[in-house]
Amino acid sequence: MKVAKFGGSSVADANQFRKVKNIIESDSERQVVVVSAAGKSAAEPVKVTDMLIELEKALKAGTDFQRLFDHVSDRILKIRNDLKLDVNIEADLALIKANLNNCSHDYLVSRGEFLTGKLMAAYLNFKFVDPKDVMIFKGDEFDYQASLDRISKVYAENDHLLVPGFYGAYASGNIHLMPRGGSDISGSILASLLNADLYENWTDVSGILMADPRIVDHSKKIDVLTYDELQELSYMGIGVFQEEAVRPVREKKIPTKILNTNHPEEGGTLVVDSEHEMISDQIITGIAGKKNYTVITIKKYQLNKHIEVLQKVLAVLQKYHVAINYVPSGSDAFSFLFQGAEVQAHLDLILAQLRSSCGLDDVEVNRDIALVAAVSLQLSKRPAIAGKILDYLDNSLINVRLVIQEGSDMKVVFGVSNDDYEKTIAKIYREAMFRHYKKIPA
Repeated sequence: MKVAKFGGSSVADANQFRKVKNIIESDSERQVVVVSAAGKSAAEPVKVTDMLIELEKALKAGTDFQRLFDHVSDRILKIRNDLKLDVNIEADLALIKANLNNCSHDYLVSRGEFLTGKLMAAYLNFKFVDPKDVMIFKGDEFDYQASLDRISKVYAENDHLLVPGFYGAYASGNIHLMPRGGSDISGSILASLLNADLYENWTDVSGILMADPRIVDHSKKIDVLTYDELQELSYMGIGVFQEEAVRPVREKKIPTKILNTNHPEEGGTLVVDSEHEMISDQIITGIAGKKNYTVITIKKYQLNKHIEVLQKVLAVLQKYHVAINYVPSGSDAFSFLFQGAEVQAHLDLILAQLRSSCGLDDVEVNRDIALVAAVSLQLSKRPAIAGKILDYLDNSLINVRLVIQEGSDMKVVFGVSNDDYEKTIAKIYREAMFRHYKKIPA
């Protein structure tokens, strides 16, 4: 059995609904479908969810909300009418309107998924399941046991289900929203609860690319990667899934496939649990990065033996609540990396206190640093790869400010100037991806 989640762009209008139906009917194992609220389309530049948020603002401000409500209604009715569906969605719209003055934020914002799901269930002839009845929360935590009991009963009675994403409810029945992107979380949780063989995430891209296509033209698609690699790439800037959307399927070792609703023939990217399931021998799985780091390097003779000095330094950083991203170390120096925006407001004060009160020999700061990570489980099998990439960058006159190779050997990170960021990604991609077998000896 497969759980298939379709994002907002996949359900934006009647034509997208037709694509979804073709996909579902092409594979009988796709028995549970999760949908987001209707998203942007060529004719509609605003997502239904964002329209509902604007509607709520108008209500709170005491301004005319009727235009916004009518726009939401018109979008939903147009999909229903274009598909010639026999579903009384007007009754649902009327109930929502009647509740506007006393409903919760979570209730109102979740209605995009609710209405879109009602239409999709009718179009697919699947049983509509309101998430408030099967996705149960206890406080801010998801109640897996209560949800398992409820969804198992529903699935036993009808094994073709349509469940809107993004929300659930407390045991009391009050609606509880998940974070934005919550439909991904809903799909992942349902795949976990129902022990699906595969979780499909249908969107408007054909999987994950090895490098940012804005930097590398025609970047190759990653066919297979592990959840560990996905986590590292996501951390370094590839916006694919939130960690919350990965954890439920990862814990159950359920594969995830990222697919394109508009081009299902292009395949996608399969995310698997462990290396033994890999079918690719690619040296580098993917390349990602972020700009605008600030590096503070503290120096003291035999610093690694002076724990009390490090404690003072960390106390200064803690005082200003700045998050540390990396801490490369040596015997006489530690380098702390911060996202520039996080540390900038307090940087002068931090530097002054480090220099005056921590007993250091020197404090250096480098701004406008970019981090570029090459990620792959194969790095541990080819120990020369990091050095060879460093050679390539040196030959390209790229000044590498720092190199971090983590103990897991899954990721090697190069620190360069912001100005060299795009050039670094393009160089690693060209050399390490297309010529690695000839140019990088084991």
